[in-house]
Amino acid sequence: MSMQNNWPTKKLGELEDEGIIKLGRGNVISKIDIARTPGNYPIYSASKQHQGEFGRYGHYMFDEELITWSVDGGGRFFYRSKHKFSVTNVCGWLRILKPEILNYKYLYFVLDSIYQKLTFDYIFKAHPSVIREKYEIPLPPLEIQKRIVARIEKLFEKIDKAKELREKVLEETEQIFKSALQKVFDKTEKKYNLKLLKEILIQIQYGISKKMNEIGEGYKILRMDNIVDGRIDVKNIKYVEIEKNEFLKYKLEKGDILFNRVNSFELVGKTGIFDLEGDYTFASYLIRLRVNSNFLTPYFLNYFFNSPQTQYKLRFIAKRAVQQANINAKEISSLLIPLPPLSEQKKIVAYLDDLREKVEKLKQLQQKQLEELNELKNSILEKAFKGELAE
Repeated sequence: MSMQNNWPTKKLGELEDEGIIKLGRGNVISKIDIARTPGNYPIYSASKQHQGEFGRYGHYMFDEELITWSVDGGGRFFYRSKHKFSVTNVCGWLRILKPEILNYKYLYFVLDSIYQKLTFDYIFKAHPSVIREKYEIPLPPLEIQKRIVARIEKLFEKIDKAKELREKVLEETEQIFKSALQKVFDKTEKKYNLKLLKEILIQIQYGISKKMNEIGEGYKILRMDNIVDGRIDVKNIKYVEIEKNEFLKYKLEKGDILFNRVNSFELVGKTGIFDLEGDYTFASYLIRLRVNSNFLTPYFLNYFFNSPQTQYKLRFIAKRAVQQANINAKEISSLLIPLPPLSEQKKIVAYLDDLREKVEKLKQLQQKQLEELNELKNSILEKAFKGELAE
């Protein structure tokens, strides 16, 4: 029997007006403040990642149980157990003033359930004045609230264990292809002669350094963010306005390799192969490599660059600067590459293409299962606040 009809509901604004809760926002805390007063107390901000943690600080604002939420981000709520922490001005906080009426974890789960159905962003922000009206809270007796929390936590624990197993399987699946790449190039390096890359390239060229736009004016231009897992991803594409004769100097052709020469130390050297229809050019943080097709297939070269061995070598030669690393064209040209006959290169590429496709299908299946587990959590919350977990 559902108990939903027996529970009164009140908006957060009504709960605040009646002195049951209090809403507020944090203080401005800059990275300079953190540098001046280092410490180990967490600061929570607008991010959805890492439980909203922005940094660590030498001061704290709270030493109590609270609920916080992202004001300028997506409006997500977080339950904070009692500890010393601060929140920034883009983060809201909620304090329960009458714990005999309302349980923190119960309220958090209600808010999280409603949040899943709303859309907040950097335009429609989750200001206290907004959430006062948007969030309506069912109010069963305190003992029932506690019973609901216990049921939710028990079910969520089982789901989290299942997710942990799925995530582990996903990591192991991703490792299958990396291991195969490593074995292939270990074998080819032992079996075939090594050649300097510059001996089998017909072009190595830096990209365009021009102002870009997002409104479709000019030619499509690929940037370092468009290189994902050895492929070109055209999401968030930008455009550049240049004369046609200049475009033709930088026009990408199928089979061109794009090498990311400047990025973070972890990402510098990522490489993708251009295999798209249409007119595209490339930005200055990329280098275009064009191979001599009499000796080398670009797909083999792309796999070579993305192999664990080559990525390790690239990290070794990369020049580090503040928050970034650089690899120049001369350093790329000096890399040694194993050079099997073209027929053997094509066999290797076909094998790796087939394996990657199978691994991608496995990953998609596992991602779907993870999404279904997340949906199951949402379903549990919905049932909870219809009274179906309180019996």
